[in-house]
Amino acid sequence: MEIKLKHLRRNYGALHAVDDVSLDIPSNTIFGIIGRSGAGKSTLVRLISMLERPDEGEVYYDDKRVDNLEKKELIAQRRRIGMIFQNFNLFSSRNAAENIAYPMEICGQEKKEIDKRVEELLDIVGLSGRGKAPISTLSGGQKQRVAIARALAVNPDILFCDEATSALDPQTTRSILSLLKEIQKKMNLTVVMITHQMEVVRDACDYVAVLDAGRIVEQGKVADVFAKPLSSTTKDFLSNLTNMHESVVRWSEYGGHFTLRFRGSKTDAPIISTVSNETGAIFNIRAAGVQNVNDEEIGIIVCDIGPDKDKQELAIASLRDKGIIVEEEGNGQNA
Repeated sequence: MEIKLKHLRRNYGALHAVDDVSLDIPSNTIFGIIGRSGAGKSTLVRLISMLERPDEGEVYYDDKRVDNLEKKELIAQRRRIGMIFQNFNLFSSRNAAENIAYPMEICGQEKKEIDKRVEELLDIVGLSGRGKAPISTLSGGQKQRVAIARALAVNPDILFCDEATSALDPQTTRSILSLLKEIQKKMNLTVVMITHQMEVVRDACDYVAVLDAGRIVEQGKVADVFAKPLSSTTKDFLSNLTNMHESVVRWSEYGGHFTLRFRGSKTDAPIISTVSNETGAIFNIRAAGVQNVNDEEIGIIVCDIGPDKDKQELAIASLRDKGIIVEEEGNGQNA
């Protein structure tokens, strides 16, 4: 199901939580919405999922406007939505199977149908045989798998994930993201992921929108955004990812006035040595690595370029001529 947002606004007093947001979320994709704490992510997902009405603007599911539905039709439309939260929101008084069954019970399905569907879902999320397990005995990753199964119980068209992996360790996060990608492909779902973690966007999403102070400052295919970030907010997210992820190694905390971004086959080419030989420039590399983004290699080098301004300018021109994106610290230039 395709989602379209047109000029959404949501204010809380003087706070513009969502400020003129327009967005197209393609059908049958995983779409990430990333922003810092307070950027307006949670408010936006509440508007998209019809938990709140916007002060202004429109929300469409395919060609149907849904932000102005009457109560009865709104409830019916919400039942076609699945939601996963950071804190799982499971009933501690119910075991795993009973938690998964809950939305089907609300919809009035027969017990035989519910029991069959619960077993199917336990198998899909990798918890076969754990239906009777009390919630208190499950790990964080297992609890999130139960929450995913519950969200899928009514065969939704759209799955919302609001910081769904924030409470999990890195290894468990990767396994949950892998599971969500597998489910999305099998069920042809439109998945909307709200997150503040750029590694979640990199490892799971097809498209991303970057939110800052209630506004979208950048959007596009994830590989395009990683290869050529335009906004300072996106660059900051990527910089923090560079410092923490194992595929990009930083061996000096000092210097690094230039960030070079490579894409695809350029990650295997001896471009630095070629440019150095051509121009006489000297590269002092502070950090480097290659990340896989949607099955495409995106390389990054953080460096200083010398020995003087003339050689530096020649090197930058040569790099850009070879299709390398060069960003200079402090002035926001890139090409």
